Amino acid sequence: MFREDVAMTIKTRKYLIAFGLLMVCALYAAAAIRVELARQGEPVASITCKGDQCVPHSGWLSSMR
Repeated sequence: MFREDVAMTIKTRKYLIAFGLLMVCALYAAAAIRVELARQGEPVASITCKGDQCVPHSGWLSSMR
C-alpha cells in the first residue's frame, strides 16, 4: 500500500510540473501578443528624444531577431 501512495505522488508531481510549465508558456505567449498589439497601435514613425539621444520605435517583434 505504501508503494502505491509513493507512485501516485510521483505521478501527481509530474502532472503538476507539466501543468506549471504550460501555464508559464501561456503567460509568456499572452504577454508577447499584448506587446505586439500595443506596438501596432503606435505610429510607424514614432521617435522618442531624451536630451541628445533620439530612439526610433518602428521595430516589430518579428524583425527583432
